Order: sequence, then C-alpha cells, then structure tokens
Amino acid sequence: MSAKIKTKPTQPSKLLPDPSPAVAQHEEPQTPQSLLTRPLGLEGWAHLEAVVLAALASGDPLLLIGRHGTAKSFLLERLAESLGLVFRFYNASLVNYDDLVGIPVPDETQTSLRYISTPASIWDAEVVFIDEISRARPELQNKLFPIIHERRVQGILLEKLRYRWAAMNPPPDEEADDAPAYHGAEPLDPALADRFAFLIEVPGWDSLTDEARKAVLIDQFRGRHEFPVPVSDLVARTRRILEVFHQSPPEKLAEYLIALAPLAAKAGHELSTRRITTLLRSILAIQAARTVIAELSAQPRPGWEDAAWLAFRHGLPGIAHGVKTNHAALLASHRQAWNLCGLDASDPWRQILSVTDPVERLVVATRLGASIDPVDLASILTSAFAAQPDTARRRTLGLIAYLALRENHALPAIAVETLATEARAALQPARRNLTVHGPGLNACREVAGVCAGLSDSPKDKHCRNLLQSLLPDNLRGTKPSEVRDIFNTLWKKFDLR
Repeated sequence: MSAKIKTKPTQPSKLLPDPSPAVAQHEEPQTPQSLLTRPLGLEGWAHLEAVVLAALASGDPLLLIGRHGTAKSFLLERLAESLGLVFRFYNASLVNYDDLVGIPVPDETQTSLRYISTPASIWDAEVVFIDEISRARPELQNKLFPIIHERRVQGILLEKLRYRWAAMNPPPDEEADDAPAYHGAEPLDPALADRFAFLIEVPGWDSLTDEARKAVLIDQFRGRHEFPVPVSDLVARTRRILEVFHQSPPEKLAEYLIALAPLAAKAGHELSTRRITTLLRSILAIQAARTVIAELSAQPRPGWEDAAWLAFRHGLPGIAHGVKTNHAALLASHRQAWNLCGLDASDPWRQILSVTDPVERLVVATRLGASIDPVDLASILTSAFAAQPDTARRRTLGLIAYLALRENHALPAIAVETLATEARAALQPARRNLTVHGPGLNACREVAGVCAGLSDSPKDKHCRNLLQSLLPDNLRGTKPSEVRDIFNTLWKKFDLR
C-alpha cells in the first residue's frame, strides 16, 4: 500500500481563499484618509467612510446596526446638518403614524383625506432618520415600508425626500451569553431589511484599539469639530464619478455577482434578485466614493475588488434579522467569486472554483489531472483538509486522497506532509492491546460490528484499517458507521478501484 511521492517546495496558490481563521483579520480595506468620522471625534469608523459616502451619493437607504452609545444618531444628524437639509428624526418605539403624516381631515369634497401638517410631519422632510426601527410595532413597520422603499406615504410621493436613514440595536442572539439583551427589540422584517442598500455594523468600544479608546476619552473636551472638506463637496464629486460608472459599468461586476450568489447562500446569506441588483449599484457607488477619498489623499486610484467586498460585506439584509454571520466564510466567498469571474471559459480553474464544497473541488481537480499544476492542487488539498470538522473526517479524506494521488502527481512538500500526517495511521496498522472504559468501550464495540460486515476487498481492507486507527478516542461525535459511509462515498467520487 506504500508509494513514493516526489515533492517540491512551494507557496499556496492565490486563486483559492485562505482557509485559516486569520482570513478575517484584514477583511476591511483601509481608507487613506478620514474625512467624515475621525474629524467628528469618532474612532474605528475610517474603513466605513466609503460606504457612508456611497449612501450619500446614491441616495439609497442606509441602516446602521450597533449597540447603544456607538454614535449612530450623532453621525447621521451631523451629516444632515452639514448638507443643510430639512431633517426629521423619529423614534420608532414611540412615534405614532399620525406624527409622521399629520392630522387627517376630509377634504372639501368630502371624498378623500388631506393632512394638516405639524412641525414634526414628514411632508417637507429632505432627510428622514428612523431610530430604533427594530422596536417599531409590526403595523408601524408596514407603514414605514413604502417610505423607505419608494419615498411614498399613502401612495403619495414625497418629492422633497432625498435620504432615508435608520438605526437599530443588534437583533437578539439567544446563543450569545455575553451579548446585551435589548428588551423590546426584534429582528427586522426580512422584506423591510431587504430595502436597505447599505447595512453597516458600526464599531463599539470593544472593537477599538487602546490608542483609539484614549482618543475618544480625550476628545470629549475639545468642543465641536467640523469636517475638513464640506460634505456637500464630497457628495457632488462622488456623484459625478458615479454617473460615469452608470454609463458603462465593468462587465466583470456582473460576472462576479452571478458567481457570488450561490457562494453567499452556502455561507448562510440568501441573496434575492433585488439584493443582487442593489449590490451592483452599491459597488459602483462605493468605488466612486473610494476614488474621491483616494484623490483627496493623493493616493493611487483604488481597484474594484475592494469595492465589491465592501458592498457585499455591508449589503447583507440578514444581519438585521438575525442570520448568523461568519465573516471569514463571507470573505472566502467573495474571493472565490472574484477569482472565478476573472478566468477564461476554458481555464480549468473556472471549473474548480465553480464548486463550492472544498472536498468536491478536490475531486474535480483530481479528475482534471495534468491540466492542474501540482502547486495549485496542493492548495486545493490543504483547503479541503482545513474544512474538515474532526479527526475522523480528516483522516478519512487523507487516506482517500493519498490513494488517489500517490501515483499521478509530483505533489509539493506541503501536500505530502498533510497526506502523511492524516493517512499514516491507517496505512500502517498495528496490533494493539487497548484498555478502554465507558464511551471508548462502546466505540470499540461499534467498530467491531461495522468491521464484521466488511469483506476482504482492497476497499474494505482500507476501511477496516481506517476505523481501527481511530480507536479509542478519535470517534467522538462521529459514529463508525458514518465513517464507513463517508469512506465509501469518497472512494466512489475519487474513482478508486
């Protein structure tokens, strides 16, 4: 059962997402200069400025999600003030619908209603900010829906309304013991959440560096700050660039979004047709904003990939209604989609990257044979191993992959080391006398039962060796029968004989 595999040193391929947990540490591209937040004394927001500026330039609805005391309202109020717009603030947990529209009275014909405006009514508003939107009663959320979605009240167009902003605390998380309980706050209705183009999770105290925390503490004594560049100028410049982008958006963005949708779903975020079309607009707006910020910072023109990532990362409705978010998985999905859309149709990597499951991707790469460079095959292999949740599954994959690759590829050293580590125990079985009790004894009995049903074929001999190598402690959470079934499935997938 042994065979020599030639090796060569290499670096992992850049085409595949980094499977390690550290992938999320550098997920946000940094803005060259803070023009909107740090000048106001806000720390930790700099990487979000392009998204905020994109919302200002596009006019698409913006939702800020964060814990209490994270300056959500402060930022939005200062932006509206700097733009010189008529601003209406509503606390959704307290407001009544009549507070928005005024007092309804019959018109002169007695056939319809007209509204007597109050100083707080919405009719002359240019900016509407709905705070605590997740605390609104369901019937009020339904009435807020057309305001956010289409700038209408009772079917009447709000002609002056330019911006629709909202804020909320994070939706309840029953599994997080250390999360504050926001009593009365509910997950936002998914259809309402889907109407926000930009959904930004704002930074809290625990996400700041010590240096940033010191800056926040001292800044409270420095009085009012002003923006270094008028916000109206930033918005006007961004809009001019955005208009150019609208005329001829890069074709690659459409390919990226088509590739992204199934990958996002696998990461837990289903994207509606509306959301995918919204993401294209958001990418263009964010890239326009990043271009303006870079120009004012005397930095090189930014690339499109970071704009795509920011639009995706801050355009997920699920974060407003409680969908679990794995940032590393999101970033891996983005990178895979971006790499996929840049490949020629005949490139074998397009076929590989079209597969979302890491093990299935390894199967495809193995079948492609010599058309895949061993260096790239090593990256696919290590990614598949990194995705395995326990020793039993990892060793099963290691044994199968070794049997499939031992004669056909001059694998790099990193792949051989991975295979050797996982497959050695199953390839070199030894007679052992085990003294076990409790769960370990049950595992031994279950393995014995499964092995009794195996034949003397080469496949079943390998399976028997694999099962015995996992005793006594490496079957926790995985039954021997499950290991046998996984082994048989992979044996078939890899076309082993």
